[in-house]
Amino acid sequence: MKKFFGIAAGALLTAGVLMTGCGAKTAAPADGGSAAGTEAGAAAEAGTQAEQAASGEKIKLTYWSNQRHDMEYVQKKIDEFNATNDKNIEVSYEAMTENYDNNLELAFQSKQAPDVFRAKSEIAPYASKGMLTPIDEFLTDEDRARYGDTLGIQNINVYKGQTYTVPQFGNTFRLIYNKDVFRKAGLDPEKPPKTMAEMREYAKIITEKLSKDGVYGFAMNLKNGYSAMYRSVDEVARLSDMLYYDYKTGKFDFDRYSKVVQTFADIYNDGSFFPGVESLDIDPLRAQFALGNIGMYISGYWEVAVYDSQFPTEQDWYACQVPTMDGVKGVNAINSAGRSFVMSSQCQHPEEAWEFIKFMTSDDYMIGYHENGYGIIVVPSVAAKAKNSSQHAAECFSLTDTDTIVPLTPELAGMVIEGQTYADAYAAVIMGQADLDETTKKIQESYSKALEDALASGSIEPIVEN
Repeated sequence: MKKFFGIAAGALLTAGVLMTGCGAKTAAPADGGSAAGTEAGAAAEAGTQAEQAASGEKIKLTYWSNQRHDMEYVQKKIDEFNATNDKNIEVSYEAMTENYDNNLELAFQSKQAPDVFRAKSEIAPYASKGMLTPIDEFLTDEDRARYGDTLGIQNINVYKGQTYTVPQFGNTFRLIYNKDVFRKAGLDPEKPPKTMAEMREYAKIITEKLSKDGVYGFAMNLKNGYSAMYRSVDEVARLSDMLYYDYKTGKFDFDRYSKVVQTFADIYNDGSFFPGVESLDIDPLRAQFALGNIGMYISGYWEVAVYDSQFPTEQDWYACQVPTMDGVKGVNAINSAGRSFVMSSQCQHPEEAWEFIKFMTSDDYMIGYHENGYGIIVVPSVAAKAKNSSQHAAECFSLTDTDTIVPLTPELAGMVIEGQTYADAYAAVIMGQADLDETTKKIQESYSKALEDALASGSIEPIVEN
C-alpha cells in the first residue's frame, strides 16, 4: 500500500440516459469473474465497425459523465475533438447526476454501455465487475513520467496490478459561508469558525437572529446519506484525525468517528439546520444558499462553478478550511483525484477511445478546465503551466499542505457491506432518528466483520499506511 500521496504544494500552488453503445465485447474482470457480452456478439459487432471505418463512415463513440457543473466546457471540447481529430471519430456526450450508477449497470446488462465514462466512484467497483478495459498497453514511458506519483495508486487508478485510469483533477473541501448572512447576524465575516464548537455557536446565532426571515445557520443534503457524510462529517473527521477507518492499524474505528457525528447532531438538535434537510438534495440546498437562506455548509471546489453558472448569486459568499474538533491533526481528501476517464469493456474501438481519452487528458484540456474553475489539476507537470482561476472564491480552494490524495477506505475498495451503511446509519443519528451508541456498536461490528471476510477471501488487499 502506498503512503498518502501528498501533492507538492510548490508546483500546484503555482497554478494557484443515451442507450447507444459500441456493442458487447468479452473482457475478463480483474478478479476473474465473467464480463458482460459474448464472443460471438463481439466478433459480429467488431466486423460491422471495421466495415464502417473502411467505408469512411464515422466511428461513433459514446461518453457518459456524472458531472453537470462543467457541461458547457466539456461539450465545447468534445465538439473541438469531433471537428479536428484525424481518426474519423465522432463522440456523443451525455451528462447525468441522477441514477448514474444504476444507468451504467443497466447499460452493461443490455450490452449498450458507453465506450468511455467518468468513474463516479473509485475504480475497484467497476474493475471487479469486468466493466473496464485496462489501459497499460496504451501508456507510454512518457505518459508514466508525466503523471509521476499520481499514477499507480492502489484502487484509485490501479486495481490488482492493472491500470484503468489516469489522474486529472481533484476537488478540495471547504466550509462555504455567506458573509452577508454573517453581517446580518452580527458575526465577523472575516473570522469564520475554526472548530466544530465555534461552528455550532455561529449556526445558533444565525438561526436565532434571522430564522424569522427564513435564514438558518447550517445545512446538509441529508436526503442522500452518503453524499452528506463524505462532504461534511468525513472531512471534519479526516482533518481531526478521527476518520472511521484507521490507516495505521488497518481497522475500523467508529468510536472516534461517532464523536464527530455527535457535533452535527447537536447542531441539528439546536434547531440550527435549514428546515427540511431530511429530504434536501444538494441542488435544492445550493438554490437556498444562493438565495441567502443558509449561512454555512461544507462541500467541494465544484461549488465555484455552480455559483458562477448553475445557480448564479449576488450573495457575498466565501470559503475557508473545514472546521476541526480540536485543531488540525490529519489531512483532507482531494475528491476524485487520481482518476478520470475509464474505457468500457464493451467498447469495440479501444484505440479510438484512447485517442479521445488522450485529448480529454491533454495539457490544453486540463489547463482550460482548471483556469475556468471546474477542478484543480493534480498532475504537477501540468499544474505548473496553469494560471489560477479568476472565478469568485476559487482561491479559497487552492491546494494546501493538508490536501492530499488518500487511499480508499475498504468499503470503497470492494468490501461488501450487508445491511445498513455507515452513512445512512449516521445520517439517521444526526436527524434524531437513531441512537448514537447503539448505531456505533452495530456499525463497528458489521464493518469489522465485512473487512475480516474481505481480507480472508482476497476480494480486497490490506489498506494500510507504510
